[in-house]
Amino acid sequence: MRVLVFYLLLIQSLISGPVKFGNDQIIIMLKEYFISSKAAPLLMGHQFYSDRDKMIFQIEIKTNPENVNNALLFGFKAINDLADVSKVNFTHSILVIHFNNNALPVIAESNLECSRFYFLDGKENEAQWRKNCLTIQNY
Repeated sequence: MRVLVFYLLLIQSLISGPVKFGNDQIIIMLKEYFISSKAAPLLMGHQFYSDRDKMIFQIEIKTNPENVNNALLFGFKAINDLADVSKVNFTHSILVIHFNNNALPVIAESNLECSRFYFLDGKENEAQWRKNCLTIQNY
């Protein structure tokens, strides 16, 4: 039932144009996004905040090292899809990837305007997105 509600809200926003959702609704959709896919990594948390001139949409996920690439793409796809229907004008996305083996997390950041060309518009391929938009740090 929750998955149906999520998809109905998402379809409504895509069809009717500029319908935008508040943070509470975005959080519900974020949780549903991860619950609805068997390929999804574990969603550990989220945070929306501003840092100087940036509005940041951050999520934390947990996966095993073998699935880190799929988890990275899934996480950024989720952020891009939800930021696109948010009332808040998010400018950057941060994905913190924790590992099941307790290794240090990986922190990946992307400019949402740049990411849009790959995740939403399909004007770039994954390699172009990685080269032009993605920054990865390992701590």
